[in-house]
Amino acid sequence: MLFLKRIPLFFTKLSSKVSLHDMILLPFIMIFVIVVNISMTLDVEDTQMLSYLVLALVLMSFAVTLTMVFREREISRYIFLHILFMFILITLTIVNGLQIKNILYLSISLLSLLLIMNYYRNRISFVLQCLAFAFSFCVYINFIHIVTHPMLWMIDEYKTADGYLLGGNYNQMGCRLLISLSTCLLCIRYSWLWIVNFVLQSIIVIASLFMVNSMTSLSMISLFLVFCLIPSLRIRKMGIYSLFVIFILFQVLVVFNGRGLENNDIARYIVVDVLHKDLTFTYRTYMWEAGINLFLKSPLWGWGYPDADWYRANMESLAIGPHNFLLSILINGGVLLFFLYAYICYVAFKTIKHYMNDHILQILVFSVLSLWFMSLMEMYPYTFMFYALALLYYYPYYTKKEKNVKKEV
Repeated sequence: MLFLKRIPLFFTKLSSKVSLHDMILLPFIMIFVIVVNISMTLDVEDTQMLSYLVLALVLMSFAVTLTMVFREREISRYIFLHILFMFILITLTIVNGLQIKNILYLSISLLSLLLIMNYYRNRISFVLQCLAFAFSFCVYINFIHIVTHPMLWMIDEYKTADGYLLGGNYNQMGCRLLISLSTCLLCIRYSWLWIVNFVLQSIIVIASLFMVNSMTSLSMISLFLVFCLIPSLRIRKMGIYSLFVIFILFQVLVVFNGRGLENNDIARYIVVDVLHKDLTFTYRTYMWEAGINLFLKSPLWGWGYPDADWYRANMESLAIGPHNFLLSILINGGVLLFFLYAYICYVAFKTIKHYMNDHILQILVFSVLSLWFMSLMEMYPYTFMFYALALLYYYPYYTKKEKNVKKEV
């Protein structure tokens, strides 16, 4: 017990000798390894040692972020909400007898990233450029990986091959690619090189999604890039509100309807006759119905953070999980975790309400809504869904001039 009491004192003494606020290399390395860890599946090429190395660096980065917290001796309400969210999710996982390894690593990566953004919020341009560099690196490496592995796109017509670098699955690529574009978008005001990077990356993103035939991601990211070119403030606002309304209606009337959608004559006409799409959305209605039934068995606090084996054993479906982000929250933590997530979204959007006429912010908001719409069909990691909200929350710092910082001691 005496040892535990001395831990905060140790971190405080350590941080007092080093000016963490003024450092450049250390935060860059921390950001880079965290982004690589959450974005890339490093063991697809039997590089298990590299995966362990990156994980070790992430854990070290988390230790450094703890040093930051102990030095500041305060945590913002926004960061506390994320800590509370992850604490509840880890607790529910333990209570339900599930393995906590995956959610523990995920929580460490997410909280490390958010704590770094919060700690260096007055140097947000530096943080954003570090993030943009790291995400861009992942996008370019992923494109090279796809091109040099034809079985991922040219040979495997049914996409049953393993080895996708971003997320380990071709459907998981979309959220990572969109997040990278959103981050790079915020850097275009810093240098013409970032503009070149954004244009080049846009081409590579479209090409990557077209090659692997991820149509939902391809459609939404293409729409996002078109939105970037809209010059009219009024049209951009209409696009934002329209996409949000469509997202809500689709979630409520389609996803929460499950297979009931197939018995709806109006839905059948719109989806099949007008849009010429599969009414089951490639059997997703079966997964949505199975997810809803699983949620109803424990609606208040859910089941914790399951792995693939748990889903196979407890959820009758054609694939692993409900393939819908909000349904996955309801399964993980019931209405308790769902309302906490909704409140985090509210806090993030409330922060930017006075900046909605800003051109860059409108594009950023549209990118977040595009990510939400893509998440109707997939279960994206919490890291990316919360990171997207963090870009909105810290946008006021992005619009201000950076404060002068002291030279590193």
